[in-house]
Amino acid sequence: MDFPSPLSGDLVAALVFPGVLGIFGFLVVAIWLERKLVARVQWRYGPLYVSRPLGGLLQPVADLFKLVFSELVLPRHTNRLLFAATPILLFFAEGLPVVFIAAAPGVVMAPHSYGLAIAVVLVLLVAVLMVAMAWTEADKFTYIGAMREILLTAAYEVPLLLAALAMFLLYGTADPHKVVEVQSGLWGVLLNPLAFVVYLVALLMATTRFPFEIPEAEPEVVLGPYTEYGSTLFIYAFGANYVKLYVLSLLGAVLFLGGWLPAAGVLGVLITLAKMGVFVLPAMLVRAIYPRYRIDQALRIGWGQLLALSAAAVLWSLLAAWIW
Repeated sequence: MDFPSPLSGDLVAALVFPGVLGIFGFLVVAIWLERKLVARVQWRYGPLYVSRPLGGLLQPVADLFKLVFSELVLPRHTNRLLFAATPILLFFAEGLPVVFIAAAPGVVMAPHSYGLAIAVVLVLLVAVLMVAMAWTEADKFTYIGAMREILLTAAYEVPLLLAALAMFLLYGTADPHKVVEVQSGLWGVLLNPLAFVVYLVALLMATTRFPFEIPEAEPEVVLGPYTEYGSTLFIYAFGANYVKLYVLSLLGAVLFLGGWLPAAGVLGVLITLAKMGVFVLPAMLVRAIYPRYRIDQALRIGWGQLLALSAAAVLWSLLAAWIW
């Protein structure tokens, strides 16, 4: 039996990036960075009390410990096993697509000729667990959050799928390594800017970031699908959206920004990580500068302008592929 070497690409991908350490490291840094960026835009300090010399970087870690040692309450009126299991399943299912996305040449857990297509499908299927999580809580406020989640999911899934399809048609492949290789001359964002715009807006909708923070609805007191969760279970439920942001940003970096080009190896991994910021930073900053849409406004955007743009992106790719 052949065992992977300590520095094999699949092992690095599983343990470091984009795997376990990458996901959990992103959670800590992203939550801290979002607070600091929003605070800076709004002329505030942001987290600073914990680890002041580090700019409050350890505040998310302190919040984590606080939640872990908080009392875990399991409602009597619901199936406690399902209540506890669904947020955990949701958290890990959100990270599953990274198995098929390469972060650098050979740095991928499960190489597949349709790897990126499989990742897109997995991203779209995970929404079912979000609805299941709200259903197991058996609370009228979570049902409202679940309905909003279903409506918003239906509005972004088709445009997101069409944006990815447009790029697959343009590249002639869904293999992550070949997709990046095709972009050695020109990045996908320049080859099909319409698909990039659709993908970026769909990313905000998929992760329920502002201005699409509709299922949670914090100004309405309740937290939608997360209303009944606390302690460790809230960590999984709350962190799931950050994991999805991580996955979609990584996928976007490979699809539109040339992935690890122009380097390889460790430098290529760092370049991929830096390109993810093109998707992560706007998703964070928009919280500070844009109001929340109503559900009807969000649905009008998803089924109207966004769907039309995604269809135009597919036609653009078909025309470009025919000309080339």
